[in-house]
Amino acid sequence: MDKLVEIFKEHFGERLVSIGLHNIGVTSFLNKNGIFIVLDKVEPEDLLNIKSVYSKHKKQYSTPIVVNKNFFKDSVDVFCIEMLELKENAEILYGEDVFKDLEVKDEHLRRQIEYELRSKLLSLKGAFVDLPLDKKVIDNMTYRSMYNFLLILRNLLRLKGKLINDERLVEVFEETFNVKLSAFKALRDAEKLGFDKLLELFKQYLKEVEHLVEISDKILS
Repeated sequence: MDKLVEIFKEHFGERLVSIGLHNIGVTSFLNKNGIFIVLDKVEPEDLLNIKSVYSKHKKQYSTPIVVNKNFFKDSVDVFCIEMLELKENAEILYGEDVFKDLEVKDEHLRRQIEYELRSKLLSLKGAFVDLPLDKKVIDNMTYRSMYNFLLILRNLLRLKGKLINDERLVEVFEETFNVKLSAFKALRDAEKLGFDKLLELFKQYLKEVEHLVEISDKILS
């Protein structure tokens, strides 16, 4: 990564405000393979320069976040979850710590959580109706969506003053909000599932997500 930092410093000079690593999500505390690049401003030509460098390192890092110096500060009322993840888990490799002064209000976090819950449930049901009914599709759909829902659960717990970054997340959530997430736990703990078992668990999982949406007002109060 040191070599990449030097390349970007050569490309942008004093225009490079900050560069570092992140990983937004329930595994953010385990590894960081995302890049963020903060410039004084972002022009299309800048993106082309970054693209030419990043294209040689795609196997090592996920798609870079490229923003101007005000983007994160102006996003705390919209991308609350993401800003909190960056503030708590990002690693600054060069330049300013652009996250240290970010403050997210609980009311804004509640609003984003409710939006994410409802929109991701609609997307999940839409994908289930639209995509082929086979093991690979259901498996991919289930685990991709569960990753997102676990992040939502973590931030619901945050509103109760609990920041859980390990395998106890679902159990602590159940205890805190008096709900049962049996399918979440079964899918989390299962190594290999046949199609019939996977489909049954997916249907139960879908019911649990639907229930979370139904009681979201109570949970978020």
